[in-house]
Amino acid sequence: MPGTETRAIAGTAPLVAYILKQRSVAFRIFLMLLVIGTATGVRALFGMAFPRSGFFSFYYPAVMIVTILAGWEFGLITIALSVIVSTSLFLAPAMNIEAPTFSQTFSIVSFVCAALLQLVLAGWLRTVLKQMERNENRYCQLVKATSGIVWTTDAQGKVEEPQAGWTEITGMTWPSYRGRGWANIVHEDDRGKLVFDSADIDPSGAYHTELRIKHVATGGWRWFAARAVPIRDASGNIREWITTFSDIHNRKLAGDRREIVIGELRHRLKNLFAVIGSIAQSSRPRNEPVVDHYIGKLNGRLQALSGAADLVMARRGVSLDLGEIVRTTLEPFMEERSSRIRIEGPALQLGEQTGGPMALALHELATNAIKYGALSTPQGRVTLNWRLEPDPHGRRVEIIWQESGGPQCVAPKHAGFGTRVIKFAASHETSSSVVINYLPEGLQCCIRFVHVQGQATVRTPTHVLENIGIL
Repeated sequence: MPGTETRAIAGTAPLVAYILKQRSVAFRIFLMLLVIGTATGVRALFGMAFPRSGFFSFYYPAVMIVTILAGWEFGLITIALSVIVSTSLFLAPAMNIEAPTFSQTFSIVSFVCAALLQLVLAGWLRTVLKQMERNENRYCQLVKATSGIVWTTDAQGKVEEPQAGWTEITGMTWPSYRGRGWANIVHEDDRGKLVFDSADIDPSGAYHTELRIKHVATGGWRWFAARAVPIRDASGNIREWITTFSDIHNRKLAGDRREIVIGELRHRLKNLFAVIGSIAQSSRPRNEPVVDHYIGKLNGRLQALSGAADLVMARRGVSLDLGEIVRTTLEPFMEERSSRIRIEGPALQLGEQTGGPMALALHELATNAIKYGALSTPQGRVTLNWRLEPDPHGRRVEIIWQESGGPQCVAPKHAGFGTRVIKFAASHETSSSVVINYLPEGLQCCIRFVHVQGQATVRTPTHVLENIGIL
């Protein structure tokens, strides 16, 4: 019946519970006298048939029983009373008031030493049983505190005993899910996920997977996250697995819906950029070089912003890798010039607020390099690299765009809109600065800022678009 499995696991083994049961002093005294009296009676009856049998041997079980059930203090008293009773009744000749012989003394001392050893062993056994009970109670409380299921299997994933919570969630009663019978209630596409392999254990020492289980309350499939931890023997081989199942159904469905929304938004965003570019292209007057130049720059900036926005959306709006921003933005310029543009730098996760401005700045630098700078001549080269240095507030970032081999670089008389776009690249970062040097060998742009590694937060699509400057 449902719930039987829970009670079977939650309760301590009856024998252990009886041994460790709290007892009053009066009951322990009664127990001690009863056990000693029983041992004495058995010895008396046995002595009628075998008069020469040892008399102390019948009291060893008494010492063990009293120590385990009543504690080591009563075990010591049992040893003393056993010596007194056995020597008074069974030691031949009776001691009376005479001093014991050497043989009698040796028998008494031998019994006391052996009984004390028994007492130590019995006390140790009682301590072990207490620890076992404590561990089992902790496990039972863990099962109760867990919102899902906690169960154990052998090394091959077979269930050998009732599992708490399985019946309540799946409706399967014991022993219908014994062995691999539990697989009948797991979605057929997910059954292989619960055949654990030590090669799949992650660095934390656990195996993680997600699977669908038939839910008895709703009659449908429900998503659960499984985390399995191996229990190993002394040789390091896996003896069994302890697995926790947590209900993630609502979170899973929400994630799927979010993926659909983000995918749709990415599609619509690309269409929006394409429509804006098409409108601008079709609306320009003919034979107007200035307007053609303007439309070309507008379309280029739209493409750069579209690429950055797509990266942000693909990364759930949490962070962007600088290398991905660079390669996505410069990809249109590298089709015929891949050997002339060198990119290098370590991995660096930037906030979404910096992604869009950085893409626009890089696009502006590349456009200017093609029209006026190093990429306007066959011998020209561009090197873009960045490095990280420790800083008390995070990491200091230095991004350097260096041109060489092109025409002589001359500073413009007036800073245009493109310069303002470049200098806006790191405005959302701490201690940011952008320096443009018009060196004789080629233009150099240095972008520096302190990157404070904050906790990433999941953003909605609207927040993403706001942070990259679209909304």
